[in-house]
Amino acid sequence: MMRPVMILARLSEIDLDLDAGRARLAEIKAELQEPAELAAARTALAGGEAELARWRGVQQECDLAQQRIAEKLARAEKRLYSGEIRHPREVQDAERDVQQLRHQRAEAEDALLEALVAVEGLTEDCAARTARVAELASAWEGKQTRLRAEQVRLKERLRADQTRQVAVRNAISPQLLALYDNLRPRRGGRAVAELEGNTCSACRVAAPPTALEVARFGEELVYCGNCGRLIWGE
Repeated sequence: MMRPVMILARLSEIDLDLDAGRARLAEIKAELQEPAELAAARTALAGGEAELARWRGVQQECDLAQQRIAEKLARAEKRLYSGEIRHPREVQDAERDVQQLRHQRAEAEDALLEALVAVEGLTEDCAARTARVAELASAWEGKQTRLRAEQVRLKERLRADQTRQVAVRNAISPQLLALYDNLRPRRGGRAVAELEGNTCSACRVAAPPTALEVARFGEELVYCGNCGRLIWGE
């Protein structure tokens, strides 16, 4: 007949496996959330695309402004050089208008050039950010596949462990089970520790010879004098 402490040791092993499995499931759930690096890359891409759209709008406005100024300048130059204006004052006014429009045209060309340079740079930047998002998303999708497969395996194993747990608990007397259930949470989830040589495998402290004898061959429960867990051996 199996000694009571060995039945508790079996239950402890199952409970520890369940604890580890549930902890890993919690980790997997957290890891299945979108990584911060990928979220940051998406945010950076969205910001870059918004800035690119703004500069494309600026470029379009500059294009239209340049066209309007060019048309006005063409009409002003035609009027000035057509010979239709003979009065000196009118000629002077027409020349001033042409100079102003030429100045405006130069400013419009500079603004358009600035917009073109910005659009080109931002287009390259967005392409790089898009590639980075695609790279991170692909890696995350691969990781998700592995994690979900692990999640399925863990859940199956936990169901089997829970079945084993119920069977072992049913084989333990209520008094002994109450003692175990009281001790387990007070000892970090591990109520029973097997002897490794003469030492407790949980706290690595040696047990006295009298305790070792009972822990290996007796029916009575023996506690580690250091950590307070039940100890057993064969």
